[in-house]
Amino acid sequence: MANDDSADPLYQFVINEKAGYIDRSGKVVVPPTLSAYGNTGGEFHDGLLEIAVSDGRYIDKSGHAVKFPQFYRGWDFSEGLAAVLPTDGGKWGYIDTTGRFAIEPRFDSHPSGYVSSFSDGYAMIETKERVGYIDKSGEFAINPRFFKATLFHEDRAWVVIDGPCFYFSLRGCSDFGVVPGSSKEADPPPCKYALIDKSGRVVSDNTFEGEVSGFSEGLAAVSVNGLWGYVDKNGRIAITPRFEVAERFSDGLALVAFRLNSGDFNWGYIDRNGVVVIPDRFATAMTFSDGLAVVADSVDGPYYYIDRRGDQAIRRKFIVASPFFKGVAHVKLSNSSEYGPYGKYAYIDTSGKAIFTYDRQKPPDEK
Repeated sequence: MANDDSADPLYQFVINEKAGYIDRSGKVVVPPTLSAYGNTGGEFHDGLLEIAVSDGRYIDKSGHAVKFPQFYRGWDFSEGLAAVLPTDGGKWGYIDTTGRFAIEPRFDSHPSGYVSSFSDGYAMIETKERVGYIDKSGEFAINPRFFKATLFHEDRAWVVIDGPCFYFSLRGCSDFGVVPGSSKEADPPPCKYALIDKSGRVVSDNTFEGEVSGFSEGLAAVSVNGLWGYVDKNGRIAITPRFEVAERFSDGLALVAFRLNSGDFNWGYIDRNGVVVIPDRFATAMTFSDGLAVVADSVDGPYYYIDRRGDQAIRRKFIVASPFFKGVAHVKLSNSSEYGPYGKYAYIDTSGKAIFTYDRQKPPDEK
């Protein structure tokens, strides 16, 4: 199931350990001929799917290989461009969906540099321990002057201006380390994140020490003294930090967690005023999409869908369930006898009707 909002509405299924894709109607558009383990996220972007492990090999929506030059590395497309590294140790550039370089290779590769996919019209470029942003011309719209930074979302990005300090997961993965500075502290403090606009101007008097998230529906989650709240696009506190966990806003609601006396979490939903509108009564839950959210009363399931009132919206419960993506969700059927990745699956629409079902069986050598 898609994880990225920018992904195309094509949905992966697996039969005999080969992956194929259906469209929103349930029609098979790519037969199950691809390795179920051979691509990074399984998502189509801009009509193309990167089918290797970031090796820069792509297929189109009919399942046919596209005739691009051979690249040493290549990432998913985003906003019509994909970052590629033509040769090991070479320079990164960006190709368009025809395989031609829209931005010629000229950006350093690891360990002296880093490039990101495009988000909100900008790509993040790290060179010589400083981070800046290019636009789609390939020129720096914001010169590299930050120690660390995040991608832009809704015209805002978080940056680290001063060091030394310790950062963690600014790129949304297991990325951590120490930002250098003028002093030599043995145990540097956590980094402080400032908010910038697309001119590179710092727009907030506040800086936040801890963790920060990208903007969604005008608000971003921030951690203050170990509790999560939300700020607006000027960096002002909009919802007071009081949650153990706070996810992005979607469909006007955000998923938040409260800690129980047992140490476990209970999950509920708040509105943009910070008011709890669906009480924290779920053992596990996911963000809203298409007006529905996945929840469970036990951490082991079963899972079901609620509407924005908190009422169960689809009668059936499932062993596994995903958030809806452009009107379709992936579920493991409750009558399946198999746990783990094997068993009977379906893609359903927002009414709960199955548009496509399939059975993923164990390979003979695993039985």
